[in-house]
Amino acid sequence: MNMKKLMITAALVVTIASLGYSQERPERPRGEGDRKARVEGQQRQPRTPEQRAQMATDALEKKLGLTAEQKTKVYALNLERAEKMEKTMKSEREFRKDQMEKHKSLMEESDKKLSKILTDEQRKSYEDMKKQSRDRMKARRPQAGPRNRVK
Repeated sequence: MNMKKLMITAALVVTIASLGYSQERPERPRGEGDRKARVEGQQRQPRTPEQRAQMATDALEKKLGLTAEQKTKVYALNLERAEKMEKTMKSEREFRKDQMEKHKSLMEESDKKLSKILTDEQRKSYEDMKKQSRDRMKARRPQAGPRNRVK
């Protein structure tokens, strides 16, 4: 009997917890309507290193009460970091683009070789399989925005 009460209590706790998580949360306001712009299909302009450094500095000034001298030094530090991060992000994008081009080339080469091996009927089935796979991938990923495309 004691075990039965324990199981009922555990089930009740799990049910209550899951109900709490399933409730809709109100949308939290975000800076300058970033979320709203994305929802409406507008593209948010990427921030420059200077803008990112200024935002970070302003946030620290507000939270820590920086003096004018400290603010100048913090801005210089944030700008240096933002510029270095910009360079690494650019090199990572270029690397990803190169990798994707190499993979595409390898797949095309492999497909040509496979095409020579398969019969006409098998080739048609294979092309259908590839199309279905592409369609599934398109359906799974969010609408391709500027962040989802490799430039």
